[in-house]
Amino acid sequence: MSNILEKEYPELNITEKTIKNIQKYPQLYQNVPVKVAMGKIYTTKMFQKRSDEILAMPLPGGKPAVLRRQRKK
Repeated sequence: MSNILEKEYPELNITEKTIKNIQKYPQLYQNVPVKVAMGKIYTTKMFQKRSDEILAMPLPGGKPAVLRRQRKK
């Protein structure tokens, strides 16, 4: 029996279609945070763009914390 914590899961991809489905069928998303149930979430592309901008911001010491995050292809 394998450990569920060590299992490899596919990367989650949220698209505009996913958000529209959430808004169309809110009864399926009752046990999630309100923001998700209302469809007020980032798409995967929007999230990656925003996270890259934030990670490139310099820290008070003057250097950026991380130049670019490595993603699986």
